[in-house]
Amino acid sequence: MGEPTFGILGPLQVRAHGVPVRINGAKPRALLATLLLQPNGFVSLDLLTEVLWPGGAPRSAVANVRTYVRTLRRLLPPAAVEGLRTMPSGYSLDAAPGEVDMLLFEQQLAAARAARDRGEDVVALRSYESALELWRGGMLQDVPSSVVWDPAITRMEGLRSVAVDECLELRLRLGDYAHLVSGLRSRLTENPLREDLWRMLVHALHDAGRSAEARSAYAEAERVIAAELGIEPSAPLRAIGAEVNGYGGGRHAAAPASVCQLPMDIPDFTGRAVEVADLEELLSTAGRQPVVAAVSGPPGAGKSTLAVHVAHRVRDTFPDGQLFVDLAGTSECPREPADVLAEMLRGLGVIDSAIPGETGERAAMFRSRLAQRRFLVVLDDALDGTQVSPLLPGTGGSAVLVSSRRRMPGLPAHPCPLGLMRPDDARALFGTIVGADRLLRERSDADRVLAECGSLPLAVRIAAARLVNRPGWSVGTLADSLRDERGRLGAVRSGELEVRAGAELSYRHLPEPAAHAFRTFGDLPDDAVPGWLVAVATGCDGEAGGLETLLDEHLVEVVGRDGLGLNRYRMHGLLRSYARELTLTDDQEDRHRRRLQVIDALIALARSANAAMPTRFLGVLGGPDEHGPPDGPAHAVAAKVRARPVDWFESEHRTLMAAVDAAVRLGRTDRAADLAIELAGFFDMRGYYGDWLRTHRLVLDAMPRHDDVRAAALLRNLGQLHLYQDRYADALTSFDRSRALFAGLGHPTGEAVAAVGAGSVHRVVGDLRAALGAFTAALQDFAAAGDPHGEAVARNAIASVWLERKEPEAAAGWLRGALELSRVVGDRHREAQVRRRVAVLHELRGEARSARGELERALRIFDELADLHCAAYVQQSIAELCLRQGDAREASALLIGALAVQQQLGDRRAEARVAGLLGELHDATGRKQTARHYFHRSLATWHRLGLPDEAGLVDARLRSMR
Repeated sequence: MGEPTFGILGPLQVRAHGVPVRINGAKPRALLATLLLQPNGFVSLDLLTEVLWPGGAPRSAVANVRTYVRTLRRLLPPAAVEGLRTMPSGYSLDAAPGEVDMLLFEQQLAAARAARDRGEDVVALRSYESALELWRGGMLQDVPSSVVWDPAITRMEGLRSVAVDECLELRLRLGDYAHLVSGLRSRLTENPLREDLWRMLVHALHDAGRSAEARSAYAEAERVIAAELGIEPSAPLRAIGAEVNGYGGGRHAAAPASVCQLPMDIPDFTGRAVEVADLEELLSTAGRQPVVAAVSGPPGAGKSTLAVHVAHRVRDTFPDGQLFVDLAGTSECPREPADVLAEMLRGLGVIDSAIPGETGERAAMFRSRLAQRRFLVVLDDALDGTQVSPLLPGTGGSAVLVSSRRRMPGLPAHPCPLGLMRPDDARALFGTIVGADRLLRERSDADRVLAECGSLPLAVRIAAARLVNRPGWSVGTLADSLRDERGRLGAVRSGELEVRAGAELSYRHLPEPAAHAFRTFGDLPDDAVPGWLVAVATGCDGEAGGLETLLDEHLVEVVGRDGLGLNRYRMHGLLRSYARELTLTDDQEDRHRRRLQVIDALIALARSANAAMPTRFLGVLGGPDEHGPPDGPAHAVAAKVRARPVDWFESEHRTLMAAVDAAVRLGRTDRAADLAIELAGFFDMRGYYGDWLRTHRLVLDAMPRHDDVRAAALLRNLGQLHLYQDRYADALTSFDRSRALFAGLGHPTGEAVAAVGAGSVHRVVGDLRAALGAFTAALQDFAAAGDPHGEAVARNAIASVWLERKEPEAAAGWLRGALELSRVVGDRHREAQVRRRVAVLHELRGEARSARGELERALRIFDELADLHCAAYVQQSIAELCLRQGDAREASALLIGALAVQQQLGDRRAEARVAGLLGELHDATGRKQTARHYFHRSLATWHRLGLPDEAGLVDARLRSMR
């Protein structure tokens, strides 16, 4: 195949029959670039005018665009001219994948990943190489950038970076050490502080038998990190250094803290000795290549129990940690691989805003995180191989243990079929529960029970528990009951019938509170839930009675404790399906009422948690508190929730998200809005921006009208999210809509909060007059409403404008008032925010020591409140002070830490600023190459944000270094 007709993975390139075609003129080139970034898609005239005239289009813009299109038609090859179509209000450039290098790259990358997933590593490597060879530099590097292109360019550059890492992982898997080492050294030239690349390099050299070079590479990593950051390598890199250098103990052998998400092991696990031994031996062989074991079998065979038991037994083999995920394959809604990958990445320490949006990119990040570590991943209740395949590591010493009803022959896994228990094992399990003496006395009847249970562990457990809780029964009575049940249910089928028979037998003998609790599980989320939530759903005053009986009957199990120290209960998928059938026989009005009870309890507890949060989210709650404080079972845990609000939100994260969905499905968008708004503060603190956007958009889209306080609050919160993610136009639109809606409703506090948001957008984009007007209006509304916290926010915001104008004395009074009000209302987070601004005031006055003192006080508060984002901003400010005072060592360490946090949180404006500061630092200390690296990173980010003034300052610094 010849070269593509169009090239944008580097300088803009057009070729006809292999011969370059020159496209002259900045605007025709920009127009062509815009069309090529959306091949085969409609590009509107509005979008093109925004690209060609970012400062405002002339009256002749439409005519000019048509002229540029005519110019392109004269210059482009005939086939391309045919593809350039004029449409109503826009244009489209149709092209096959082989005609645009961007499309060809994506096609070849997909082929590479497919070959890799099939185990065809050599074929995959060739496809990766072909895809990466299409890149000739930065995308459209010779065309003036446009903020309109930002999403497409960011996505493609991210794909390229992920593809490079995947290719390196593949070379490591194939033992292609020569090319791997060369590729890693090239990547390290661009990113000399990436410790994951250093770890791969040292591993590759060591595995290739080049021990001296491995030791030298580790020494080089240690030197670079010390020189650039003034610190020693992290624990994982030091551990590799210890391995290649042959020393242990001491600080160099420190290992990172591991994570363990395994549920509790069953204390009376019985039997399956052969399967346990086989799985232990198999999992222990994980080394240079991952190992995957797939346990499959009929319902009730004990697949999950076996997987958890084996996982606990081999924990020491996987020192980096153990991940556990319930894939809900047998539920009505099996989990999507993208959601599971996000959950596992969070377990590995990746925060929500740093997790890619595409499933393939999430899978690549997951493989990269596991590439040099030894993790055990337990994937319970898998639907099929398609669900599991993206969740597997690509290389390294990790292992995966999958449980599923289905065999998965397409998976690169060692099968472990699990059938009925051996008679001796089933008898031993029965005896463990009912007592060994009783088993001996009534052995023949016990064998009848086991025969009726089909020797399925779950059925045996249910039947034995029934006997224990009926002391007047003999084993023979139990056997007769089981025989009658099987006859009533019809023909015998393997699996479901035995469990269903046991479940129906148990359910028919449950007292009503326990039977009610059993049915309730059919309406609860397919996840482990706390006991108080079950009690709320049943309408009971406490959680003890019904749940305790279900536990005794082995109809539910305790799977661990949550962040508040409360037990979490889970029902087996088969039993839950039966419970769901039973709920359909309940009165539907009662069922509807029970579901609303759960949602209302979660809203009430979320309000209690928000009232006690260490940070006060500047948002307006959706409407008045119609439900009052929590009552019933929720009231019993309210004190624990208030004591540990963040832990509660984290424990109930999935349940709360499911409740928003459930409220929308029930048509109660008022409840859905209340809960979504209550969640916004937690999402803000944790950086769960994806969940924030999903809940708010879901509720707004479901609302029949946007004309109440709830809609206004949702819009305000969306504006805040857009502001965080540098989408300034979207942010201002949301804030303005919210502000107008609050004003129309006569809600001055809401109007003020929205005005603060709008003012923040104006300040960030440099419109200080508009910012001051918005902040002043907000202050007046807060004062009229008697809201001292809001007044503190507005005063601090007004001071920020005067500080931007370099007028410290004008800011001083506003800051004094803000600090005093923050202390009066006891808002330590707001106090720290004000102290950050006081530090700026001191610095403008030339009082560097006082500025440093205020920043240290603010940092202590943010650290105590575990606010990483705000702490990163303060670190940046302290680093700037250190830089101006000549303390490059401390400035470097602080800036690197701040840069990592801002990059994780997706705050590109802060990232650009910190990268520029690092460039200044390294330039001043003579590290020119590293300085250029950071300046280029800063410059690219400012261009992406569409801020030419800031980009121009960085560009001037780069030119001065030539």
